[in-house]
Amino acid sequence: MKKLTEAQKRRLKTDRLIDRIFLFSGILFFGIVSWVAFNNYYGYDIRKNLLLAKFENKEIKGQQICMYWNKLNVGTSIPVVIDGETYYVCCQGCADKLKQNYRDSQYGEDKFTHHRIKKTKAFIVLQKGSNGKVSYFESEENFNHLK
Repeated sequence: MKKLTEAQKRRLKTDRLIDRIFLFSGILFFGIVSWVAFNNYYGYDIRKNLLLAKFENKEIKGQQICMYWNKLNVGTSIPVVIDGETYYVCCQGCADKLKQNYRDSQYGEDKFTHHRIKKTKAFIVLQKGSNGKVSYFESEENFNHLK
């Protein structure tokens, strides 16, 4: 077996170091891509489930829901002012739909008395097991009757 020269030994060490750097870089790249993919795919659901658990059977402010879909909003809300009243929606598409269907969309039904009430004046609650769908009540007392 032939002995390696000092230059060949240095070159061998350099090649091993480069191989390790590429291996570490590949592992790091795969880890980051996996984390981003997981966060994009499951992150919304995780945040939504945490939010649902936090607000179940409690009053919710209008800024925390989409008043077009009547659902708890995970992201930031967009305020829409119509006839001097502020409604909140989850996206610009919902804002446009709310403006188009304003006569119907401005009202919700009290789950206890079944009266039509304005969403901006309602006591809003995320009931347990509603999967993010909110309920509107004329007052806290009406909600307490259904609890």
